Amino acid sequence: MVDHPNGNYYEETALESLSSNAMSARECATAPSAAPSLTVGLISLAGLPMPAWASSVEPSVAAPVTGVMLVAALVALWLAKRRADLALRQHQASLASLRQDWQAAETRWQAVVEQSDNARQAANRERDRLEQALFSSEQRLLRHLECASELVFALDLDGRIQQLSANWRQALGVDPEHLLGQSHAWLVHSDDLPACQQIIERALASRRLQGEVEYRIRHAEGDWHWHAARVAPLFDPGGRMVGLLGVARELGADRRPDALQRAHFDALTGLPGRILCLDRLRQALLQAERHGERTAWLQVELDHFKSLNERWGHAIGDLVLLEVAARIAACVRRSDTVGRAGGDQFMVLLPAVGCEREALEVADKIRRALREPMPLRGQRLALTSSVGVALYPLHGMDEDELSLCAGLAIQRAKDAGRDRIALPDRLPDDLPEILEAA
Repeated sequence: MVDHPNGNYYEETALESLSSNAMSARECATAPSAAPSLTVGLISLAGLPMPAWASSVEPSVAAPVTGVMLVAALVALWLAKRRADLALRQHQASLASLRQDWQAAETRWQAVVEQSDNARQAANRERDRLEQALFSSEQRLLRHLECASELVFALDLDGRIQQLSANWRQALGVDPEHLLGQSHAWLVHSDDLPACQQIIERALASRRLQGEVEYRIRHAEGDWHWHAARVAPLFDPGGRMVGLLGVARELGADRRPDALQRAHFDALTGLPGRILCLDRLRQALLQAERHGERTAWLQVELDHFKSLNERWGHAIGDLVLLEVAARIAACVRRSDTVGRAGGDQFMVLLPAVGCEREALEVADKIRRALREPMPLRGQRLALTSSVGVALYPLHGMDEDELSLCAGLAIQRAKDAGRDRIALPDRLPDDLPEILEAA
């Protein structure tokens, strides 16, 4: 022992060392019995199935086995936790993606709803504008009809009255509302009804505006007033014909159509009639005699036109005559005259023609033009014509002689098989050579 301020320092240190060695010896003596318990506890803690040898393991191998199993259990726990953390992060990422997709879809939906609302509001504004424009247009039309002197009417495809302007009250002496739904035939004079029906059929067949037709219409007082009207077809937005629109004017209660005017101009084609054409021929002959010139008078007749008229109806026949008139007019000069004598007969006056060859050239030009098919109502109608040519002073000295000779030439062409050009005294067999030389 050594003196020390604490007195028994060395003695206590020796005792503590002795105690520690003794305790270590005792723990080593008891270790073999504790190893199996520790192994069992670790296996249970790791959640592994209990092996059969765990209770009978030797103390010499218990410690290494226990360490390995402890490490394995810790690794298994760490891997399980890592997998759980990874799955959790994946689920969180998926949830975040779904949340973003949902927010984006909601944003798009809101944009679509907003655009739809804007489009609906714009459509409502446009509809209101169009309704206002339509109302204003209808009001202006009504004011125009009230202020206009013309009588406006609308018919359906069966000829029943669908609409009448207000001024029909003064024209008929009856409220126009009472006439709606009735046939136009109830108002028109029976003698004038065929002409009215004919112009209606032409408008429906050609789908175009038609010229004036004059007729008498019944007044409430029982007398008849003369009217003149023009009609045009009406179409729906799809292009389907739904009726007719007409504009009529009063000719006066004491006014009748001028018979001389009817004789001077053809009612269907608007061409000069026979009387006017012969008068112009007379004037042309005076000029030819004064200047020593030649004048040609042509008569054109359509071949088998009667059969065409019977097969297709008078409405198509009238359209054919209108087309024939236009084609003949396109073949001559502005100084020449094209007229219609009636039926399928047309006349052509060629003043100051140079020679017979020039007249034959014009006649052949007309014949060829009329041979071209005519598209009407979806059909292509083919026609031929016979042309008679008479010349001053070769075949006649006045209009009567030239007209008679042209008629003889027409008959000669028909007897030769139609679709031909003929002179009063012969068929121009040398016509191809003449035309080729021209």
